[in-house]
Amino acid sequence: MATIDEKIKGSKQKLGEKISCSIEVLTPVHVGSGVKLAKDIDFITTSDTVTIIRSSDLIQYLENNPEQLEKFIRNNYKLDKLTIPEIGKKYTINGERIFDIAEFERNGKGVPYIPGSSFKGSIRTAILFNIFNSFSKEIKEKILEVAKNYNKGENLASEPILNEVFGKDSNCNLMRTIKVFDVEIINDLSLEKLHILSLKSDNEYGWKKMGKDRQTNKPYPLQDNPKYSTSIFVEALPIGTIGYFSISLDSSLLEDSLAKSELKFNENSIKVLKNFVNNLNNYSKEKLKNEKIFFDKLNGNRKLSHVIKEIENLLSKIDNLKKDEFILRISWGSGWKGMTGDFLTVDWLNTFRNKYGKGMGKSGFSIFPKTRRIVFENDEPKYLTGWIKVKLFDEKPDEKNISNAISDNNLNNDPFAQLKNKFKVTESKKKK
Repeated sequence: MATIDEKIKGSKQKLGEKISCSIEVLTPVHVGSGVKLAKDIDFITTSDTVTIIRSSDLIQYLENNPEQLEKFIRNNYKLDKLTIPEIGKKYTINGERIFDIAEFERNGKGVPYIPGSSFKGSIRTAILFNIFNSFSKEIKEKILEVAKNYNKGENLASEPILNEVFGKDSNCNLMRTIKVFDVEIINDLSLEKLHILSLKSDNEYGWKKMGKDRQTNKPYPLQDNPKYSTSIFVEALPIGTIGYFSISLDSSLLEDSLAKSELKFNENSIKVLKNFVNNLNNYSKEKLKNEKIFFDKLNGNRKLSHVIKEIENLLSKIDNLKKDEFILRISWGSGWKGMTGDFLTVDWLNTFRNKYGKGMGKSGFSIFPKTRRIVFENDEPKYLTGWIKVKLFDEKPDEKNISNAISDNNLNNDPFAQLKNKFKVTESKKKK
């Protein structure tokens, strides 16, 4: 008869053992909370600095300084009216005027983190791209024709495609086999400045100035010099930030014949999912190559040379990854293509643009979408947002067990096979 420990281990294998993973931030990452921090309410500025003061720090300070609390209330709760010591997080700026800052997502303890749901959405987009492109041309055309005639509004336009790729409902959805847990962040946040690059034509661009001209009530024209466009400030994970999380892969649903027949998983889809590390890297490489083409066309006077160089660096990193690593773009700034999977041909893209009125008017461009969010460094455009490297089977330093180190020369790129091998080692250990 099986022992309790053996039964628990068997259940874990069926339900999906957690794989410990790490992330490394390759370009600044912003995961928005949906909140804009306001000047003199959430932060204060000088000509050279901005200091963000969290509510918890402010409350503690006011509790310990009743006279400042009275002053705070008397002056309509404005931070700039207080005599505040060195509390909060201070950042250096270069004479920038800042009116609001996009806040980074935080957990219930006020600690920055990346929600697992946000991370999974990026994985889902890449898997969607690979699965759809594994279909024959005839099947693709048939699915897209259904989507073209689907008239439930643009927000549901992709429903027929998603049903075909992932399953007809949540119970049969292929993505239920992957669980992504929240990412714990190790480093502090940075404050990043961005400008929005927008096309003037297929090979010309300007920098976007927000709002409308008071005299004409029309949007401001694009600025040739980003100095005169609108600066966007966000809390972000800086380059080099490390984080830790787990992925759970439920192999039983993909390998069990009864589960596959009842849930009606597509065999092509299962193959893509089982080899998801390679497929995520292939997707990212394709996206970066397309981004390089986009910026190469616009690089007059080499004003975007730093952006192009950083894209080339990311492509080089993909070519030098280990077999249990992948590079992916996540969260804010990944754009329309990053959210949809970018699997449409030019003709089909234009079909849906026409149907839903996406930039196909008199001033429409053949290139879509026409904007990019660019992170600036030393007043120069430099980074695309959101690129990270993920390493599977990588635990936090204080949780690693050297005795778990094993040779994996015989493992292939299938993470399920790696998981089984690692799990056997775990089973052989005995508590002392």
